[in-house]
Amino acid sequence: MEIYLNEFMIIAVAHFIALLSPGADFIYLINTSISNKPKIAIGASLGIALANGFYIMLCLLGYATVFSQSELLMSMIRIIGGGYLLYLGLMILKTKSNVLNTNGVVINQSTFIKEAGRGFYLSFLNPKISIFYISLFSLAISKETPLMVQFIYGLWMFLFVFAWDSILVLLLNNKKLKDKILSFVHMQKIMGVLLIAIAAGLLYSLF
Repeated sequence: MEIYLNEFMIIAVAHFIALLSPGADFIYLINTSISNKPKIAIGASLGIALANGFYIMLCLLGYATVFSQSELLMSMIRIIGGGYLLYLGLMILKTKSNVLNTNGVVINQSTFIKEAGRGFYLSFLNPKISIFYISLFSLAISKETPLMVQFIYGLWMFLFVFAWDSILVLLLNNKKLKDKILSFVHMQKIMGVLLIAIAAGLLYSLF
């Protein structure tokens, strides 16, 4: 049980840090949140979570295992995964606060279904998401970990993505908290350093 708890903590921390990065999904979610009512914008949260859930299911069904069966492919995955996490961490450190400036961005009033579809396709077509989950499942989860335990890991990540994005939607619709949420990007510098440390540890394991 302690082994699974350690795995879960590594996965949870890496997953949370990745969610804090100001990627396309995050910027889209902000624009949607400030341009639509919460009950509509939350559709984008659901779509993004479903796309993440799709890649998680691929990993649970053995997609990541295919790579792990070959030492060469596994090494390539480690390099790609570690390199991507390192890149993500560096990008967070270089991110300027005005990257989240949504002035002038106008999105017409939409519907829950439309926003869910847009959120899903935006995340589904983002190759970084598939690389992240394949790397996470290949590097952080042992082959001996039961499928049911892995399913719990995956369910947690799916629910956390939806909950985190939904909370952002609700907060961004509060004018008093909007400025505080946008200024939170400055705190990502610390998260960038932590992400780089995780990437360094993964790459170090190759030697």
